[in-house]
Amino acid sequence: MSAIFNLFYLYDPWFFHFLRMSLVAGVAACAWLLYQFWKSNYQKSLVIPLDSLLVLVGLIVFSLLPLLINGTRDFSVVIMYVKGLLLFLFGVAAYNAFYQIPQGREKLVADLHIGVFVQFVLGLLGLFGINAAIDFALNAHAYLPRFYGSEQEYRLYNLTSAAFFQLSLFYLVLLHFLLAYDEKHRIKSSWWIFAVLCIGLISGRTFLTLSLLSLLLYFKWRYLPWFIAFAALVLALAYFMPQNPYVEHALEPVINLLNGADHLSSSTDTLMKNHLFMPTSSQFLTGDGMYMTGAVDVGRYYGHTDSGFLRQILYGGFSYALVCFLVTYFFVRKVALNWFQGSWKFTLSLLVVLAFCNIKADTFAFPGIMFVMLMFLSQFGTSGRSRTLFSRES
Repeated sequence: MSAIFNLFYLYDPWFFHFLRMSLVAGVAACAWLLYQFWKSNYQKSLVIPLDSLLVLVGLIVFSLLPLLINGTRDFSVVIMYVKGLLLFLFGVAAYNAFYQIPQGREKLVADLHIGVFVQFVLGLLGLFGINAAIDFALNAHAYLPRFYGSEQEYRLYNLTSAAFFQLSLFYLVLLHFLLAYDEKHRIKSSWWIFAVLCIGLISGRTFLTLSLLSLLLYFKWRYLPWFIAFAALVLALAYFMPQNPYVEHALEPVINLLNGADHLSSSTDTLMKNHLFMPTSSQFLTGDGMYMTGAVDVGRYYGHTDSGFLRQILYGGFSYALVCFLVTYFFVRKVALNWFQGSWKFTLSLLVVLAFCNIKADTFAFPGIMFVMLMFLSQFGTSGRSRTLFSRES
């Protein structure tokens, strides 16, 4: 049961384009937890991470300040943080319902591997042109008809509502976490590395580039056969099938390198030319209190930029961007303390990866599926301030 919950809660597929399974899984976890309370005659303990709740509530309150200072009414940031808090509370219920056991960490890692396997199989079937798998995957996403039949449709062949950059970000953090876990607690098999690399490649080119840092940092010789297999697959596709629209898009950096091109990818060029600029001094100080334009024809995001750093500064100034970083640091550090004995290797390297990602798009404190996973992982341990209710000892 926990593996099914894990798959739906973390990957958050939207069946039929509207049924958000992270919410369904969260409600189911709450119901299961209440049943456990009733069955145990209310002797089951309930762990509440007070420090994490305080940080998330503080983030919501702080996100109101740019609106008050600038007199604007763009509540999109506040709303997304409230949704993030709700998903975190569902995660608290799930932790207590499924993983508050002596082997809870091992159970979670096993469930993460099951999720990787499911996504790998679905992605493979989709790439092989199995119509049933393609239809199933496309119906688990938000409605994105402009990508159907395009050279980017392959990026939707996952059981999740997330796509493109946010999905790449999720797999980057998942890979980093599993590699760090394997360093401390050797996982019996290393097949999951090849699977994560393949589904990460499907998700986007950001993963292909930044995953190298994690792989080099946590390299082990027993990973080598899987690295060679993945590298051989990538090179073979780039060399023998460069005209295939999926290959041409997914492996554009590799194809350009093989052909001696003077740039890596079109998305990198677009980012540098169109999305990075210097905000004004007033924007650095207080921002403009705007995050979304509300007009699709001129670009959804205020300032017409995808860059996470710029979007945060444009909304609330440097102080708001700093708070977003500190909130992210809090959860990354808590994961390191609870899982890896406070490893600074894990903490700093993951923050470097996330900082690079935040140049491209919203990353710091952005409540997408990556950040939901990070918040969920932070609960597994005793680090931080928490309150235990209905303790067996009380």
